Amino acid sequence: MLNKKLLAVAVSAALIAPFAMADVTIYGTINESIESVKATGATNAANDINTIGRVSSNTSKLGFKGVDDLGDGMKAVWQIEQEISMDDGGTRKGTFATRNSFVGLDGKFGKVLLGNNDSVYKSMGKAGIVNPMADTIGDICVDKGVICRGDSRLQNSVSYYSPVYNGLQGGMSYGFDETRTEVGGVRTDKARLSLGATYNYGDFVAGLGYDLRKQANAAVGGLDRDQSFLKLSAGYSFGDTKVGVGYEHEKNEKSSGDVKQNAWTIGAEQKFGNLGVNLAYAKLDESASGAKDGADQWTLGATYSLSKRTQTYAYYTRIHNEDSATRTFGNAGLSGVGAGSNPTGMGVGMKVTF
Repeated sequence: MLNKKLLAVAVSAALIAPFAMADVTIYGTINESIESVKATGATNAANDINTIGRVSSNTSKLGFKGVDDLGDGMKAVWQIEQEISMDDGGTRKGTFATRNSFVGLDGKFGKVLLGNNDSVYKSMGKAGIVNPMADTIGDICVDKGVICRGDSRLQNSVSYYSPVYNGLQGGMSYGFDETRTEVGGVRTDKARLSLGATYNYGDFVAGLGYDLRKQANAAVGGLDRDQSFLKLSAGYSFGDTKVGVGYEHEKNEKSSGDVKQNAWTIGAEQKFGNLGVNLAYAKLDESASGAKDGADQWTLGATYSLSKRTQTYAYYTRIHNEDSATRTFGNAGLSGVGAGSNPTGMGVGMKVTF
């Protein structure tokens, strides 16, 4: 009997030891809300989406990350992150490591990451934008929405972040095209190049980003039809008040001629102790006079911190699409939005981070 107990203890110790010695951090966010959403006013009334009540998991996530000190100021870093469906038992999100997941080195030279990770255009270009209802349908800075349409997570990518020099940091991401399919006897190359920079000076922060998507549109006459985005942002905090602005320019090369479209945003957040109130506005201009492909979005929100890790919130958001536009919510999205319809939503929720 004693030998069996000793054997059980030995086996348990052998299993636990690797976890005890590893420098692993488990983290995550559980972010759920009760919402009422709709999208009405479509150019074709048959495409209207009438009011729907629902529970949304928003951007709930679970992650594992670690650091291995290699000496002489060098560290190996890694992260595995996955979105989780708190509202439907995971039926929509079954693949693992769908969010920022990478391995890399961090040292005096800067940081290099390999994997599936946010482009530096996304992570650095929006540094100054005030977007307090991020990760809900009130998020005004998402690729499906009105601004930050060039934001993306790059698969099969390598990213570099420089050290910070007097508040200035630069970065570059490159996403490989591993398919390289043949079209008309010519191999395509849909690689992605992303450049970014941030600047911090006291309570002031600014961001800059450029993103190039090679051959985003079909090549015609042997010419590449690329798509590119440029983003600028700036924000300032004074006391319990934060304000921010952002601008984005898209150039989309097409056989019928280049399409150019501008977007901008302004937002503010005010804290009163644990209570916060916020307002954000974003506008997407028409690509050309009479194109009717512009849109704008208003988000009004309030947050209340129950502790450092737990927060409750409420919000109202509305996107107004012109007759040819189909912009929609970026998180817990509303699919099937018809041209000219106006996605609208309100909700209350709770977020816990760990």
